[in-house]
Amino acid sequence: MAKEVNSNAVNLLCEGTLIVGDIKTKNDIRIDGILKGKIATSGRLVVGNTAKIEGDIECANIDVMGVILGNINASQAVSLKAPGKVIGDIPSAILSIEPGVFFNGNCQMIKKENRVLQETVKS
Repeated sequence: MAKEVNSNAVNLLCEGTLIVGDIKTKNDIRIDGILKGKIATSGRLVVGNTAKIEGDIECANIDVMGVILGNINASQAVSLKAPGKVIGDIPSAILSIEPGVFFNGNCQMIKKENRVLQETVKS
């Protein structure tokens, strides 16, 4: 018997937790610990102040207050908030950067229509 999946569920990786490996989820996720690997979600990713991600990210939306060492591929919006730090490239339809954020990489503004086309070609 198949179980129903709660689409409002939020995954949480707490401060003091280290995961080495990739994460794939359909739900939103908040990371306050350390992840050494890729992460893919069709929902929102929140990278808290104490978080560090070493790997590429695929998501719909992302809020970054921690550290990311890798590329961020967001189909909708990227929000970099102080004291966030990102070293990597960001192709996205929407990008906002607060004062106090460190960003070292390239940004490519992609129209939502083009993003859908790129994702269709990848499949």
